[in-house]
Amino acid sequence: MNTQLIADAVRNSRGATEATVWDRLFALWFRRLVYTQIWEDPEADLAALQLPLGSTIVTISSGGCNALSYLTAQPAQVYAVDLNEAHLSLLKLKLAGLRAFRSYAEFWQFFGEAASRANTGLYRERLWPVLDAEARAYWDKRNIIGRPRHAYFTDGFYRHGMLGRFIGLAHLVAKVAGIDLAALLNGKSDAPERLQALDRLHWLFHSPLARLLTGTPALLFSLGIPPQQRALLGADAPLNEVLHERLLRLINGHPNDTNYFAWQALHRSYPGPGDTCLPPYLQRRQHERMRDGAGLIIPVHANLRTFLEGLPAREVDAVVLLDSQDWMAREEIAALWNAIDRTGTDQVAVIFRTAGARSPLESPELAPLQEIWRRDEERSAIGFEQDRSGIYGGFHCYVRR
Repeated sequence: MNTQLIADAVRNSRGATEATVWDRLFALWFRRLVYTQIWEDPEADLAALQLPLGSTIVTISSGGCNALSYLTAQPAQVYAVDLNEAHLSLLKLKLAGLRAFRSYAEFWQFFGEAASRANTGLYRERLWPVLDAEARAYWDKRNIIGRPRHAYFTDGFYRHGMLGRFIGLAHLVAKVAGIDLAALLNGKSDAPERLQALDRLHWLFHSPLARLLTGTPALLFSLGIPPQQRALLGADAPLNEVLHERLLRLINGHPNDTNYFAWQALHRSYPGPGDTCLPPYLQRRQHERMRDGAGLIIPVHANLRTFLEGLPAREVDAVVLLDSQDWMAREEIAALWNAIDRTGTDQVAVIFRTAGARSPLESPELAPLQEIWRRDEERSAIGFEQDRSGIYGGFHCYVRR
């Protein structure tokens, strides 16, 4: 089922006759656990959405970080929808932890530090009994040497997943290139060692090796970037230069002592428990709200449009599309927004990111949608400015006209 949903999404992105071998390889690749952490800032999302209390939110789940973090806005319910069962299994594991762990310390040990051998016992004794059959099967599955997936949480969970391993490879390349990642993360902006690291980073991204690697579509699969989005990301600029610019925005755009995205990029971990430099769902001050609200999160394995079409009319106050439209065909985008139109309340807000700066709704083919929806320039600017991950070219908030 998981394979078929993702394959269908790839087919809908171009049409069966247009899909390339890279598209089919991406569909196969994306069956795996790609993101151990979601790379859209939930605080920027909520600042742009401006939700009233008791809202109904529909979001693409990914790793579940943001679906949980939206509980800080005190919604009535959050539907976390995804094609990828690995990502939904991660969300279900987090929900199990909120129900079964006795304290914030245990929750932090398992999901924040995520590197203790004692987590094997916590999984078997606390989490396994409250997981559904699909999530149990996913986390119990063993690799070729007999190691179960739940063991990821015993040796550094954020070093796993396709993106975590890709970042690990990038760290190795940086080490060979003499780039001091600790200086980039912790150094003062004008510190000599940080300036030197930035110079080395510039040299690396503009080297023949970087141009060669970024010219290969499969390399970006581990970043969760399908072939269509790769074209949008590069636009008219060389891809190595675009990626360099996005990385600089990530590590320089906001103070790194409060930017957990920079920590994940440069250290593949969080700095520690507490209330700063963490996604909201991992913050100590939010833990009781997470526990009390865990039952409001509803994981759904489905195509997002199909799910919206099955909801009652005027049910939804907010829809979070992440960057999914970057790899949709225009016909599929139109069908998705028609579903949102039917399902959304009069005040519904829709947010999404794009690899490039432009919104897909600005294209001539989708002109009819512009008669119903308008881009809220102020709220879009707020989202873009506050998004600490800095890896996207555009942040868009749409409301009804």
